[in-house]
Amino acid sequence: MMSQAKSRGYSGCDYKYEIGFILNDTNIYSLVFREDFAKALWGEDISLWEVNGKGVERWQRYLKFFIKANDKWKFLDKSLG
Repeated sequence: MMSQAKSRGYSGCDYKYEIGFILNDTNIYSLVFREDFAKALWGEDISLWEVNGKGVERWQRYLKFFIKANDKWKFLDKSLG
């Protein structure tokens, strides 16, 4: 996930000294919900999905799905392909 985000332009902290916390599902939220990280993962293009008549950026759409996913890791694995 980190490699994919960095290859798509994410330049923020990589939490390399906190990997155990991320793998244990603790800090994944502080990373995934960063706007710059989410944009790097899922892109900024406007999707056909609309909220209140306005196009929603792809990364916003995927964050909504991420929030609702029962298995967050499985969702990330599938959505990042």
